Amino acid sequence: MIGRGMDRLLQLSARERRGLGLMVLVLIPALLWLWLISPLLERRAALTRQLHEAQALQIWVADRAADQLQLGQAQSSQPQPPIGLSGLEQSLVQAQLRAQVTRLAAQTEGGIELGFERVEFTVLASWLSQMDPGWGYDIASLELQRHADPGWVAAKLTLAPQSRP
Repeated sequence: MIGRGMDRLLQLSARERRGLGLMVLVLIPALLWLWLISPLLERRAALTRQLHEAQALQIWVADRAADQLQLGQAQSSQPQPPIGLSGLEQSLVQAQLRAQVTRLAAQTEGGIELGFERVEFTVLASWLSQMDPGWGYDIASLELQRHADPGWVAAKLTLAPQSRP
């Protein structure tokens, strides 16, 4: 088998052998790039993007926690009365977030469940930052899930009336 291949190679002219050698020299690195190196580089870029997004989220959460701590120290010990479901909905309309809300429901004891299947993270974060000081609710739970599109998340919030001291 190898002998026949060698015979056929020797039957080619010098120009044809050079052309074939050049093709092999170009083809092997091209295939190596397409099947091995390029997918690894794409995966690395995706992981780097995910890392940056996670770090940005961590920084945002730490900033909001620091803001909450400062607000807690600056505010009086009296909790604000809750703005209610309609007040919360009005604030969503003003922030142009109402269309993205997929769940808005009152819970027992004055709590509110709020859900977004797809919302821009910066818009949601801005709304939460603006609403938090005077809305009369504490965020009992906040769940964010990264969406396929960069900068977009799915979010679930559970709000509880501020507790009495």
